[in-house]
Amino acid sequence: MTDHKSQAFAKEFELLYREIYARSVRRVRDKRHRLSPTTVGFLSHLAMTGPMTLSELSVHFDRAQSTLSEMVEHLCAKAYIERQREPNDGRRFLIWLTKEGQLALREAQTVLDLNQLASAGELLSQKDQTALISLLGALHSNLSKQSNNEEPNNG
Repeated sequence: MTDHKSQAFAKEFELLYREIYARSVRRVRDKRHRLSPTTVGFLSHLAMTGPMTLSELSVHFDRAQSTLSEMVEHLCAKAYIERQREPNDGRRFLIWLTKEGQLALREAQTVLDLNQLASAGELLSQKDQTALISLLGALHSNLSKQSNNEEPNNG
């Protein structure tokens, strides 16, 4: 059970976190410049697994090959992925994530506006920036340990 000071810290941190998020969330005004959740999932899977065939992707996503084929064509046209003949079987293609696809995925997964954070961070001293990152890192570590049922780090 947590004590009164810990609860007060948690409430104040949650309020500040919510306010920071509201002021620095990355907003993409034009939907055409935003990847769909399905596309983010598709590109994320390729980023984690490496190249796959259309039939392997079809099994993983539990979608018809014809449906995925349309997505592959669309993403190839945007240069986010590319197809390459499989060396052992020239009838099959491996689907790869390109550098452009990696950049698009990274941008789609960026939650906060980095320019806004950088501008706000410039108003802090280098010492305060370092301390803030260190403390947030320690909090993250403690939360990770809690989720793994380990003892939290107090310092």
